[in-house]
Amino acid sequence: MNRTLKGMICQGTALAPLALALALGAASAAQAQAPASPAAEPANATPTDATMLDASAESSAPVASDGDIVVTGSRVANGFKTPTPVTMASSEQLRVAAPTNLADGLNQLPVFNGSTKTSNPSTTNSRGGSSGQNLLNLRGLGAQRTLILLDGRRLPATNSGGSVDINIIPQGLVSRVDVVTGGASAAYGSDAVAGVVNFVLDTKLKGFKAEALTGISTHGDLPSFGGSLAYGTSGADDRLRFIAGIDYFYQKGLRADQKTHRDWFDDNAGQIVNPVAGARPLNLIIPSIRSSIGTYGGLISSGPLRGTQFLANGVSAPFNYGTITGTAFQSGGDGARANIGLQPTQERYNGFARAEFDISPAFTLFAEGLYARSHTNQGAFVSQNVGSNAAYTIYRDNAYLPADILARMIAANVQSFQLGRFEGELPLVENESTIDVYHASVGARGDLGGTWKWDASYNFGQSDQELRSNNLTIARNLYASADAVRNTAGQIVCRSTLAGLDAGCTPRNLFGPQAPNQAITDYVTGDNVLNLRLRQQVIAANIRGDLGENIQLAGPIAVAAGVEYRKETARQTTDALSPTRIDFTGIRGGPAALNGRQGPYRFFNPLPFSGEYDIREGYLEVAIPVLKDSAIAQSLDLNGAIRYADYSTSGGVTTWKLGGSWQVNDAVRFRGTWSQDIRAPNLLELFNPATQLNGNVVYRGVTTPQVNFATGNPNLKPERARTLTFGGVYQPGWLPGFQASVDYYKIKLKDAITTLAEQRVVDECAAGNQTQCANITVLPSGSLSILRPNLNLAEQTVAGIDFELGYKTEFAGGDLNVRLIGNHATRNDSQTPGSPVREGLGETITPKWSGVLQANWSNEAFSLFVQERFIGAAKLDATRIEGIDINDNTTPAVFYTNVTATYNLNLGGGKQQIYVSVANLFDRDPPLSPPPVTTFTTAASSAYDPIGRYITAGVRVSF
Repeated sequence: MNRTLKGMICQGTALAPLALALALGAASAAQAQAPASPAAEPANATPTDATMLDASAESSAPVASDGDIVVTGSRVANGFKTPTPVTMASSEQLRVAAPTNLADGLNQLPVFNGSTKTSNPSTTNSRGGSSGQNLLNLRGLGAQRTLILLDGRRLPATNSGGSVDINIIPQGLVSRVDVVTGGASAAYGSDAVAGVVNFVLDTKLKGFKAEALTGISTHGDLPSFGGSLAYGTSGADDRLRFIAGIDYFYQKGLRADQKTHRDWFDDNAGQIVNPVAGARPLNLIIPSIRSSIGTYGGLISSGPLRGTQFLANGVSAPFNYGTITGTAFQSGGDGARANIGLQPTQERYNGFARAEFDISPAFTLFAEGLYARSHTNQGAFVSQNVGSNAAYTIYRDNAYLPADILARMIAANVQSFQLGRFEGELPLVENESTIDVYHASVGARGDLGGTWKWDASYNFGQSDQELRSNNLTIARNLYASADAVRNTAGQIVCRSTLAGLDAGCTPRNLFGPQAPNQAITDYVTGDNVLNLRLRQQVIAANIRGDLGENIQLAGPIAVAAGVEYRKETARQTTDALSPTRIDFTGIRGGPAALNGRQGPYRFFNPLPFSGEYDIREGYLEVAIPVLKDSAIAQSLDLNGAIRYADYSTSGGVTTWKLGGSWQVNDAVRFRGTWSQDIRAPNLLELFNPATQLNGNVVYRGVTTPQVNFATGNPNLKPERARTLTFGGVYQPGWLPGFQASVDYYKIKLKDAITTLAEQRVVDECAAGNQTQCANITVLPSGSLSILRPNLNLAEQTVAGIDFELGYKTEFAGGDLNVRLIGNHATRNDSQTPGSPVREGLGETITPKWSGVLQANWSNEAFSLFVQERFIGAAKLDATRIEGIDINDNTTPAVFYTNVTATYNLNLGGGKQQIYVSVANLFDRDPPLSPPPVTTFTTAASSAYDPIGRYITAGVRVSF
């Protein structure tokens, strides 16, 4: 479907006001039939309606298997109303919103704007261990600052960034998901800066349930199928309980060499520096982005022959530079266009089992195990050798040089020229990821008498990641094969072989598009491999209860305490070639900037490393009922927690939380928290070996060649955050079924881990920063060697308001549930020392306004769910002024409509259900929001849907 360069508001957004009108109509109907309306479900209740997300849930969570009421975000039990906002959603609710994946359902919530989704293409042609993963990112602070739990226990990281892929969780066994939208480090330790997401399993499942689904986009691509099985039983008078489940999912992706039939993607837009010196605006968004320095047949990019391209059979022709031409990219014309893959092919499966046995009413043993595997393959990009640091140098004696070009070189007295080329005859570079995850837990719990209970466990987690980049070009072989000459016998050979070097070198004809040649492919390409093992071991013990009637104010004081030991280890190995250095000895035409660089592959040269650290920590939490049934409060509770953690790498650190909950009357309650939270540096940030990059810096007023090394830093300290939340819940008695909540939040992050750019290191030294001067070495050649370790330097502050309106009633012979969940961001600032504050509020992944409106009508046989998701208008870069810094800095508001229809068959025993779900009903293209072009990228932010309309159908059975 054709759309304008900047996306418009989609057709069909009338569903949003339609749903609101339906809600208003339902309200009128409810008031007219008040006696028939069901009792209002409290805002802090566990969701029971199978389609709605409950974003104001607090205290009345399901009863745990030991009889306690357990709420994520607090360690105390027995119905305490935690002051921290907690969103609860059942697995049924999330699957209605997004049938294929619980994480996709969670990502509908505005607090998860900017999360990495399985459906997002890689934003650049680079490799990362997160391809195809679902990484939840609360408040846009980064997935590494959102703690993921499975039944309250940590899971091992599934990538080098320290975050957890939600796809590994046994979705068929999940009962509900709790989302704590506030700092919780005092309760759970490191990483809970933005919040906690806890996947709670149905440990008392009895019977069998299964689901099978299939889907396809209306573009006829990205077919998928999958399913889940879950089983639970009990024995020995219900003292023995067992559950098990397996999940499977497969989806075929779209490679970089395939048309997607999505105009916005196939004819990508890009952002370039205005090629007219001194002209405004300084940057331009242009359509049909193409290379201005390379083609698939080769383009001469230097000297008097510049602008000559090579067509089939080496025929030369003038090159069309398009309408707008920058230093490396242009709009239209003859330049090569090389999209990345829209979405990787992915296959994943997992299995989980848990058994528990009551030795006595006061003592229970349990054990559980999880295995998950995911495999993704992204046909990521075409190899390209363009620009001064990568283009080929072609000499007069090249054996394949067309005669007309040789004549022109002789006439112009040119000895050589630069040739930029996209290697269409070589296989696509494929980023392939295989991750195996193991998790096991054994433990016991019991009663100590009265209200006191205890639990202890040992938890083991491990993820083994194999990350492969297949078909990468090998620098020495690539440039050796390009310098093809004739030997004394008239045979075409690689020039370096005449000197006895590079045995086996296969010469290449670079003039014009060529047919694939396996011998050339085998010589100039290779596969690099990274194997990373992350291992986590946790020993934990907890105790909780209350201090009894003799020590109380308005009720018993609840107490929870615990100790924990955790050890994290990492070991990375690589293929034999990646750690070596490029050596162009005997090679004519190898780019000088690459010579001596660590890593012979054109991209991605990992280094081996290993490291470990451990943590010893303890916590105490207290909940104090201050008032009950008084003149000013039905109840007033205070909550406090403190945790001390001793890191083997950085020493001790304290986190804490203070909070309160004031129930004014049946209708009104206020809540608030203030906390200090932390994120400890992950293993890669601590121990990553130096990665070498080359370039130039301005040193003492002179442009100077430099080599810089980005490296880990074992002296890093934990990041620290101060979090403030306060708000209230309103449930009026005059409108049964209605509820509303509003919460303000502010998170100020300090000592965030980052690195300084090489020019910044030089500038800091010039300003007298001796620490940075120590990172600079002047080499005998006059060039610089610059060390860029990870440092605790950055600050970030985010703030905003979460709000929710919900209404439940009977309508037209069924139950109607309407809910609006929204966010208004008011601040998103970041800064490193010596730099001005960067105000990022209102950019595409941090819009000022976002929300989701859901409406569901259901009766015993049928349900219809309609959701309208809203992402507000945004700026590409909040620091830029439109018309001065960039020609178009705006991204329009976007509405996405999802619809799910479900029919209950109820044939014989058990339950049977069929459903059809349509995501992005009106096939909205994402608004174009291209970053500055340094290589080919997608033109859409990860906040938007890149797939378009997608239909999923499935069946569920249980008995």
